Amino acid sequence: MSGSEKTVITCPDSLDISVVAEFSVELNTALEAKQAIQFQAAGIERADTAALQMLCTFFLDAQAEGIDIEWLEPSDALLGASKQIGLAEHLNLH
Repeated sequence: MSGSEKTVITCPDSLDISVVAEFSVELNTALEAKQAIQFQAAGIERADTAALQMLCTFFLDAQAEGIDIEWLEPSDALLGASKQIGLAEHLNLH
């Protein structure tokens, strides 16, 4: 890539409590890289409160480190779930 490097994270199809522990390890690794982060989110078919709350914490940590985060093709399921529980704004899903 020209310019700054980015970390691309492909979200699991089911972004729920069953993947929170494993996914949080991947997110922490991305934070440690101190690069801009892109979430590939087109394949998310379901998202629950636990996973979205974990992502909110991740977004706050990234913001504190000055790391930019971008969503690539957020799925309708992700958008709907984040709006339903009131976290869309916190996750920059407008």
